Amino acid sequence: MAFLRWIGTATVDYAGAVTPPKRFLASLLALFMAGASATPAEMLHHRVKLEGKGSRTVILESGLGDTLDVWKTVQPLIATKCARTLSYNRAGYLGSDNSNAPRDSETIVEELREELKRQNIKPPYVLVGHSLGGLYMQYFARNYPQEIVGLVLVDSSHWEQRLDMGNQANTPYNARTAVTLFMPWIMRREISDSINAGKQVHDSPTAYQVPTIVLSSTRGPPGETPSERALAARLQDEIAAGYPQADHIRVIDSGHYIQKDHPEVVIAAARKLAGCKP
Repeated sequence: MAFLRWIGTATVDYAGAVTPPKRFLASLLALFMAGASATPAEMLHHRVKLEGKGSRTVILESGLGDTLDVWKTVQPLIATKCARTLSYNRAGYLGSDNSNAPRDSETIVEELREELKRQNIKPPYVLVGHSLGGLYMQYFARNYPQEIVGLVLVDSSHWEQRLDMGNQANTPYNARTAVTLFMPWIMRREISDSINAGKQVHDSPTAYQVPTIVLSSTRGPPGETPSERALAARLQDEIAAGYPQADHIRVIDSGHYIQKDHPEVVIAAARKLAGCKP
């Protein structure tokens, strides 16, 4: 689960306190009162950033609360003289259409696939998913393996890693399962639907033929106990074991955001699976 940095239209002070704007709360109330029906995936438009050219497309999927900007360091370097790359914001995030559809793996992957069709971007794909975005990319790879030539999981969420809505108002995340009280509706939906998202991944076929690189952090958030670190490591081992062709790399001195702490590792993994020259 991505740590809280960007919170949609809400604001965050330097101490980590979150203040929900009045206009955002009014819009949220209006949405619930209207009982809006789900927008079909083919009608959704996403904010998309494309870089590079190549026969393979590297798709970058962000974690909870993050936009495509989280990939701004690695995306151009993955693309250089090698591959086309695409980062995007999921529905409800900055610059993308809102959706009242479930925020589970199946729905989010369907929306992404429709966006790829709209952009006329055809397989083969290399999927790169961070945190909760890694869970979604696992679903993509397991259900459409014929379209996938590589999967990079960047400290990915586990399919049984429950994300709970906490009551720690105006405090930053202090663990992988602790969240603030005030956050945009779309993030709340992703959290509440994360259990079903994980079940969908667990119930999907094993991606036997998909080359996979699992990148795992070795440093937890402040206050993480040894037992919590051991649990995080075990979950990463289980993720790697779920992909028979996986290489599991524990990235030394890296926190949850490996693409920031050690971007060179993420770049190398994506370029390797995209068939780029070193």
